[in-house]
Amino acid sequence: MSLRSKIRVSLAVLPFLGSVAVAQTVAPIEPFRLTVDISRFRGADDEHVSVEIYYGFPRRSITYVPDSLGLVGAGDITLLIKQADSILYADRWLVPHILRDSTTAGGSMTLVGNYPVHLKPGDYVLTFIARDRYDPKRIDSLRIKLPVRLFTVAKPVLSDIEFASSIRQGEKGGAFYKNTLDVIPNVGGLYIESQACYYYAEAYNLQIGNDPGDFFIRTNVFDAVGKEILSREKQRKRAGESAVLVDQFAASRLRTGSYTLVLSMLDSSRKTLATTGKKFFVYNKELGVDSTLLSTSTGLPLAEYMSMDEIELDREFKWSRWETMDVEKEQFAALKGAEAKRKFMSDFWRKRGPGRRDEYLSRVSYANANFGVMGREGYRSDRGRVHVMYGTADDVERHPNEVDSKPYEIWSFHNLQGGVIFVFVQRNQGGDYDLVHSTHRNELHDENWDRVGITR
Repeated sequence: MSLRSKIRVSLAVLPFLGSVAVAQTVAPIEPFRLTVDISRFRGADDEHVSVEIYYGFPRRSITYVPDSLGLVGAGDITLLIKQADSILYADRWLVPHILRDSTTAGGSMTLVGNYPVHLKPGDYVLTFIARDRYDPKRIDSLRIKLPVRLFTVAKPVLSDIEFASSIRQGEKGGAFYKNTLDVIPNVGGLYIESQACYYYAEAYNLQIGNDPGDFFIRTNVFDAVGKEILSREKQRKRAGESAVLVDQFAASRLRTGSYTLVLSMLDSSRKTLATTGKKFFVYNKELGVDSTLLSTSTGLPLAEYMSMDEIELDREFKWSRWETMDVEKEQFAALKGAEAKRKFMSDFWRKRGPGRRDEYLSRVSYANANFGVMGREGYRSDRGRVHVMYGTADDVERHPNEVDSKPYEIWSFHNLQGGVIFVFVQRNQGGDYDLVHSTHRNELHDENWDRVGITR
């Protein structure tokens, strides 16, 4: 199936600005990263589900080039939808953005869009490949498994939740218009303390059953360890067969961390009819991280941690540095005692899925055994970090005794971002090998590595 090139309107696309004199290209100042979120709603017929794909990337992550309109940049996105290894659908489109001049290039706006598709029930795999339009070497990719099930069951049901940065009355035909509203997606569900957390969902099959009375929508917010932070109910009339559910709460009430929003539909006797939930994140520099949230856990500690003392737990968390987010480092630093740390480490690996801990620690063990230098554990070295983060290289080209150059190694990963290399140089005799160049999008890049700092 050939790709169809299109230009799609993004929320952040500016109107025509007229001819502006521009001095030079504006280089990106952030890594090029695509974020994707998906919500499923009832389709227009009984055989399809409406799937809304929300995508976004930072404005500061794309290259801007001079144009008669000012400075023009764009993300170039390709979408493949597969089922049982067969490509059912393919598309490619641009998400353009225009700056008036280079003085406006530093803003933190995220370019967002909504790509709707209609799918029959089944299990799908969605692959996204995104590039910086004017620097195609800067690339990101995502692969998402998507189960699709019909909403036409004989009972009340709820759609997925869509998180939004704002919800307001809209005009029909807009990029984010549905059910009289403009729902601007918050792709990734990250809120800061000054924002309201908006959310949108739909309820279906409200006339099924023998209860003609009002129904209730209960909203619950739980923190990362299952503690209820917010709970409220709203009464709704059964005015039709379906209903739009829109609400918000202030992110300023929540400390930095991850949360889960759960919506429940109850009948007139408060019996639960349906539930739906979705994770979101808050960064609140005013309130900071609430370390007491991690003093209890909804699950028992993993068996591996039951016999560990605090020193051993601290050591494993240090080993986990290449898997750890900044907020998790803050949370762990605030913990006191082995019990709290056992629960934290158990939740830490549970969130990352079955088998991830064993795989990660196996890589750390290999790195410590093979890349340690002068008393420093191998996982902290450049080669150790790359091994832990990306796994075993498919090919290692070693040059330990070149006549006119310092010792160096080239590691190749054939299935990582379409094929990447890492180059390490031993700058000092008997010392460690430092990373000097990589074609990986998020790593050090220096195409002159073989001419600078490698000759003897």
